[in-house]
Amino acid sequence: MGKVEVKKQKKKDALFNTAFELFTTKGTNQTTISDIVNKAGVAKGTFYLYFKDKYDIIILSITEEAQE
Repeated sequence: MGKVEVKKQKKKDALFNTAFELFTTKGTNQTTISDIVNKAGVAKGTFYLYFKDKYDIIILSITEEAQE
């Protein structure tokens, strides 16, 4: 994996982990995309490079948790 791909994966992981943390502490309804990107330290547009919307990342979170 090249440097660019590693950076992209780190951003996606940061968004996912931050979203999961916020969903479990604040709840999914009270968590906004702005909350996620601000805490993850990335631009809002970056979120949309990896996820369609908030519900996309919620579904991924549920899927990941179910697999563990």
